[in-house]
Parts: sequence; structure tokens; C-alpha cells
Amino acid sequence: MNKKILWLAGIVIILSAAILGFYVIQKQQEAARVDIHLVAMGDSLTEGSGDEKKDGGYVGIVKNDLKKREDVNKVTTENYGVGGNRIDQLMKRLETQKDFQKSVKQANAISITIGGNDVMKVVRQKLLDANEKDFTKASQTFDAHLKELLDEVRRLNADAPIYLFGIYNPYTTYFSEMKVFDDIIANWNAATKKTLKAEKNAYFISINEQLEERGATKVGKANPNLADDFFHPNHSGYKKMADALYKQIGASIEDGNIE
Repeated sequence: MNKKILWLAGIVIILSAAILGFYVIQKQQEAARVDIHLVAMGDSLTEGSGDEKKDGGYVGIVKNDLKKREDVNKVTTENYGVGGNRIDQLMKRLETQKDFQKSVKQANAISITIGGNDVMKVVRQKLLDANEKDFTKASQTFDAHLKELLDEVRRLNADAPIYLFGIYNPYTTYFSEMKVFDDIIANWNAATKKTLKAEKNAYFISINEQLEERGATKVGKANPNLADDFFHPNHSGYKKMADALYKQIGASIEDGNIE
């Protein structure tokens, strides 16, 4: 009888230790998970214009994707995208809107889309008379404003990683012969990337290769990554943007830059 009691007691002790160990490991895993509070700001690409599935563009898609990560506990997003915004208009909103400022302060990840409307302003003003010098001047003005915007974001939030999307050429299928526009986009992105490099914990996300369609069979046809307006991404295009952001946020989590 005593041996049987001792045997049962041993089994209970072993099971208890296993349950306790499992509980401790589970709690450690839960503690290691991060809560992500993503604040997205910018223009219509952040707003999600063109997403025919109404998933909120890249912001909504990346939110759902991040929720599936084992190292993520909870994901919240706030969207401060406004269609048509140029960088000076985004800056003004951030400087004057208290709720916007509060959100940036509380964020542990910040994404930005801006620049497309600054380029298009030159196109609308100059039409076919626009040359590279016009865009170079606009790019210099944009980069000066971008530096001010990044300074303001860092004044409000010194630590959260910043993810800035580059711009893309939406006219590669219908105006593939306009190589000058490719040069303009490339130079604009290069200048933006250089400005961003001077900032701590800030990352440039290139999307032109993902969104531009350059297949010979697509010349004169609609870009499959763009919406019916031939300018904004469609759901497929936004998924590519979200994938690029997801990859960068994932790296930040693994590096301990999002807490």
C-alpha cells in the first residue's frame, strides 16, 4: 500500500511540475509578445483610396497580417491619411490637430505615404512643358519639408520606428515611352531616402518595383496593381505595400525596436 501511495504521489508531483512548467513558459511567451500601436499618416495611399474591397488599404491589410504573428499580442491602428495632401498640408495638420499629435505620442510604429501629390502638382502646373529642373526644385522643397516633418514627429515621439513609403510611376503601361518620368521618380526617391538616412530608427520602403508594371504585354493596358482611376493602388497593389511594411515591422519587432 505504501509503495502504491508513493508511486501515485510521484506521478502527481511529475504532472504538477509539468503543468507548472507549461504555465510558466506560456506566461513568458505572453510577456514577450508586443502590442503594436501603428499610426499611419499621409495622403490618399494611407487613406486607402482605390481599395475595391474596402479593407482600408495597406493599413487595414497589415493590421490583419500582424495579428497573426506569434510574437504580437494586440494590434491597433489609427489612420490620418487625407486624399490630395501634399507634404506641407500634412505638416500643417500635425502641427495644429491635437488628436493627431496625441496619437503620434502614443504610437510605437509610424508609417507615412507622402510625395505623390507634390510630384503631380508640378505635372498639373507645367503639363507637357515640365522638365527635370522643375522636378528637381520641387524635390528639394519637398525634402526640406520632409526634414521638418520628421523633426516634428521626433519631437512628439523620440523612439517609435518610422516607415516612409517611396513614390511610384503610375503611367508605365500607357506612357512607357516617357523615360524622363522614370528618372524623375528615381531621383525623387533617392533624395527622400538620403534625407531619411539621417534620422534614427527610420526606414525607407520602396514600392515602385512592386506597383509599376513593365511587362511588354501590358503596354497600352491597365496596370493590374492600380485601381480604375489608373493612379491609386487597388487591393492587390495595397497588399504589396502591406507586405513590404509587414516585413519591415517584423524586423523591428525581432530587433527589439518595438516594445
